[in-house]
Amino acid sequence: MAEPDHEELEAIFEERAKFFTPRWFGDLFAGRLAPGDTFWAGNYGPALVVVPLIVILALFTALISPGHLGAFFGSFAVAAGIYRIAVLIGLTRSVWRAEAGPTFWRWVGVLWTVFEAVALIWLGLGLFGG
Repeated sequence: MAEPDHEELEAIFEERAKFFTPRWFGDLFAGRLAPGDTFWAGNYGPALVVVPLIVILALFTALISPGHLGAFFGSFAVAAGIYRIAVLIGLTRSVWRAEAGPTFWRWVGVLWTVFEAVALIWLGLGLFGG
């Protein structure tokens, strides 16, 4: 594969600059992104920032108020599950709109997102109770 020239690199950087902006999230939840972008960047992209923040907040919570991490992690798990439902809606729309390419893996992505949303909400509610 040949190295991209300056104009191609500029186009790549411009496209990447659009990720994780309010407009990008609007496109994500509306299903206007490609199924692969919706699944991978929608489900796992925000975790690159959120997970380290949760770990830092959990550390301080454990230091300040030991024994209250169940509710702390439960609230984040439920919020992550609700977020996954929003991604699921966009992913389903995106899969229906896509015209080319293999459909099997697209629907595997939809089912996986359903599984993660349900599991996160179930886990989060369990952490509140116990």
